[in-house]
Amino acid sequence: MAVGTYEITHEKIMESGKKLFLENGYERTNLRELCKGAGITTGAFYRHFEDKAALFSALVEPAVVGLREKYDLAESRSTGYIVSDHMDDLWSISTETMAEFIEYIFKHFDSFKLLLHCADGTKYVDFTDWMVEREVADTFKMYETMETQGISYKRLSKKELHMLYHAYYSCIFETVLHDYRKDEALQCTHTLAEFFTAGWRKAHGL
Repeated sequence: MAVGTYEITHEKIMESGKKLFLENGYERTNLRELCKGAGITTGAFYRHFEDKAALFSALVEPAVVGLREKYDLAESRSTGYIVSDHMDDLWSISTETMAEFIEYIFKHFDSFKLLLHCADGTKYVDFTDWMVEREVADTFKMYETMETQGISYKRLSKKELHMLYHAYYSCIFETVLHDYRKDEALQCTHTLAEFFTAGWRKAHGL
């Protein structure tokens, strides 16, 4: 099936936007320059996107949604291990999930580069904090599940959890910010997972 003119123009806008956002960041990207790169007028741009922010969202939101889906799956598996009293298996999820995250991130590398390095001025500027806050909330849910199952543990405070999760995700996202090769990222984050798994168990008295 032939691709229509609208679809071709839409793709050119996406390509031009990604290129300039990566080079200049969101705030310093000029819409006229973006349109020039796509070979269109600003009027034509507004037939595809409401504004520059909508274009940025179109470039990154699919990657965000996909990562959250992977996170949700890992969280569900974790809860299942606790309920079924397989606590040792719970800790293996960290290493497995880390590798899955890295594979996914590198499959959508430019999107995560935009999120982590070029998002000032957008609603995604706090992307890392979003992930951290979700982890903290889910950890308190995990505490409730462990208490229901009669599992003894040491509860960490919200501030302790925020600090630790922020360190965790900052380390993961270093692989994007500093352009690691995928093999380097997998090796480094495997070490990271082992380090944090031991730390989590110690901190929680498990």
